Parts: sequence; C-alpha cells; structure tokens
Amino acid sequence: MNKSSLLFKASLVALIFGIVQPGTGLADEPKPEANVDDPYVNRPSVDGPYDDEAEALPSKKVIKKPKKKPKSAKENSAFKIDSLRAELGGFNDKSAPDGDLNLNLGASTNGRVNDDWEFALGMRLDAQAQTGSPDFSRVKLDYAENFLRWRSPEMRITLGTQNLLWGRVDEISPIDRLSRTDLSHFILDRLPDRRRAVPALRLESFQGDFKIDAAWLPFFDPAVLPDDESVWHPVDTANGRILGLGPIPFPFPGMSAKLGGEEDGGSGGAGVRVTHTGGSFDYGFSLQRARQSMPYYKISATPSFPAILTLTAVHPYSWIVGGELETQVAGATWRLEAAWSSDLPVTDANTFSFRTEPASDLVVGVEFFPGDGETRITLQVAGHKTHTSKVIDRTEFYMVNGEVERSFAQGRWRGNLRFFSGLNDQDVYLNPKLTYLGIDKHELFIAAHFFDGSEQTPGGFHKGHDMISVGWQAKF
Repeated sequence: MNKSSLLFKASLVALIFGIVQPGTGLADEPKPEANVDDPYVNRPSVDGPYDDEAEALPSKKVIKKPKKKPKSAKENSAFKIDSLRAELGGFNDKSAPDGDLNLNLGASTNGRVNDDWEFALGMRLDAQAQTGSPDFSRVKLDYAENFLRWRSPEMRITLGTQNLLWGRVDEISPIDRLSRTDLSHFILDRLPDRRRAVPALRLESFQGDFKIDAAWLPFFDPAVLPDDESVWHPVDTANGRILGLGPIPFPFPGMSAKLGGEEDGGSGGAGVRVTHTGGSFDYGFSLQRARQSMPYYKISATPSFPAILTLTAVHPYSWIVGGELETQVAGATWRLEAAWSSDLPVTDANTFSFRTEPASDLVVGVEFFPGDGETRITLQVAGHKTHTSKVIDRTEFYMVNGEVERSFAQGRWRGNLRFFSGLNDQDVYLNPKLTYLGIDKHELFIAAHFFDGSEQTPGGFHKGHDMISVGWQAKF
C-alpha cells in the first residue's frame, strides 16, 4: 500500500478515536437517517444499520430525495456501535484447514453542523483467524463513512470516505466500478457486506425525474484481501493457482511462485451516472474512467536459480460505458445492465506478458414474490466476453445466479438459498442458510457453503473448501 493511502487511513483513525468520550457509545440512540446514496437500489448500508423500509420491501425501489432537516440547531449523536458479527466455520475436506473465525465491529457517529451541513464519522474492526494448516490470525482497523456533506432540496455535495455502490442488479453489477471490494471472505457474504467505503468527492443533483451522480476518487485504495495464508485469498501459492486463471503457467518444471507488491498509487478515477425514474420504466447510463479495486496478478520471472515467478497485483485504468433499465411487468421487477470496458487485463498464452483488451458484460435479472408473498425469488443471467484470443484467461462465460428467501413462524425464522451456476463451464456455489430473528435487532444463523467446478472457475478454485458455519449478528 502506498504512503499516501497509509497516512490517509491513519489520520481518519486518529480523528475517529479523538472524538470518543468516556461513557458514550452504547446508549439507545435514534437510528441515523437511512443511507440514500443510491435511491434506486434497496441495499442496506455496508457500515451502518439497515433501512427498515427498503429491507421490508426489497422488490420495489424507494425514491428518496434529500430534504432539509428540521430546524433543531445542532443535533449530534454519540459515537456508538452500529453492528456486531461473529461467525465460526468448520471445513469439511481433510485437505483444507480445520476452522475459520470472523469477528466484525462497526461504530459511527453522525450529526449536523446547521440546517445545510452534516457529517459522519465511522470505523470498523475486523478480526480473522484460521486454524489447522496453514493457520493465521490478524486484526485490522479500517475506515467506514467519514464525510462532510452540504445539502439542499436539489443537490448534495459530499467530501470524504463514503459508500459508493452504483447499479441495479444484485451480486454482479457490471457498472459497479468505483466501489472498493471486500474479498476477505470471498463471496460468502451478501453484496452490501462485500463493499467498503472509498475516499471521494461526490456531487448528486436532482432535477425533476432525473438524478445526476458524479464522483471523483482522489486516492486509490485497493480491495481488502484476506491474509496470504487464508483459503479465501485469490492466489494459492502452495498449489500454484490463481483465481480466474487456474494453474499458474510455469515455463519450466520445478519453478515456484510468490506474491510480489501491488501497483496501487495514484487516483481511483472518476465517473458520472445519469438516471431517470417515472413512467413505465426507469433507465440510466454512466461513463467512468476507473480502476477496478480487485487485483489482477501480472506474472514476471525473478532472476534466481531456480527461477521464481513473481505475482504483482495491478489495477489498470479502463473506460467503462454502461446502461441500465428497470421495469415492472407481470407482477415482477425486471432489471438489465450492460457495460463495455476498454481495458480488461489479460495474460498472453505464449509469452505470459500482461496486456489489456476490450470486454463486454450483460446481466438480466428478475425479482418476484410468488404465492402468499412470504417468498422472495431473484434470478439473474449474466454473460461476459473479452474481445481477444490466445490468452490464458477465460474470455467468454455465462452464468445464472439468484436467491430464494422465505420467512415463516410469524417472521421469527427466515430460510434462504443463494446460488451461482455456470452455463458453459462447470461452476457451482450453493449457500443455504437458516436464521432465527426472534430477538430484537439480533440474528442467530447456521449456514453452509458448497463449491464445485472446473479449474478456471471460482467454484473449481475453492473445490475442497466446503464449510458449515454458525454465527450471530446484531445491528443497532
């Protein structure tokens, strides 16, 4: 990580802990205003509490334009805990480690300077451990939303770290390129929990049925990765594999690979998104010049004997042109996103050199509530095409993913199944989960994660990492 990013994080942490006063933090404070950074997608805030209305009605967007606060001078909340989560998992395969432990804590405060200015300060603490062989443990502190915002009935300007999640479809939005990905637990968590705040200057303008959303990321902060020894890390140096590429192409037998540095200097890019609501369908388009936070590993040889391949994480800039549609037909909500990227990283099959090529993505999804309305079903079909050949990367793949969720016993229990399945390659991920909701603001759950697939697919990379876990989480 570059020095500017380290100094940036350190200053935020110092600022956060500087405002904490003895005796504050656990009182029953009023719930802060719901996160409406993207009023077209009902997703809970990554680092804060759920939006009750959006959570109760996930099938229909909640249109919320910023309003002036009631004129009640300075209305600040104490620094308090927003969320707590603990999850313990056990691996089923003998070749995998024994166990996986995750602990997460989120805390924040927010308030108003006057009727037009508001602020937020937040942090998160993540502790992870893996038992067996290999094993590790680590504790990391990270920033959440820390911003100063000016607002009027027609405009918002926000400066600081903030949640920036564009897109309408679930899980695999092709226009979600400015957010920071959390890969510390692979895809075991739902999308909102796999995104972190990013440092940005953001302007949101509301003009009738149109919204203009423009953002600039002055600093680039790459994706949050698990420990190098974690089974969820995208590189398996012990067995010579890279997520998405499969086996590392060693030119000569007896060679090994090691993780190198990361090219993460410079800015994160910028983008503008224009959306329209109202009428028979909603639509939008976006233009971004951005760097994907997820790493791509460039392969290079280290002069030594025997030779070692060094894997350097890179994040090349790319132009992304995107379009989106949403409508309601036959009692279901239909969503579509398409994107073209100018520079997707690939590795040449003959020279193993790194280069970029154009690529296209398309996702079509539907969400509906069959029967008595207690069951929610989401389905999505996605396709990707990299416009090149003779590379070791997957250049074309198609997949279906979705979720089936049902509440029962007067809402005290919820069962759901998340799934991913490849259409042109074997690639399977299944995540059944049973949650008890009978305690206010708390959830107790048991979940399973099953993987299977060919070598280059995510399911194939994690084949042998099947896991059953139990956990508890609370949101305040």
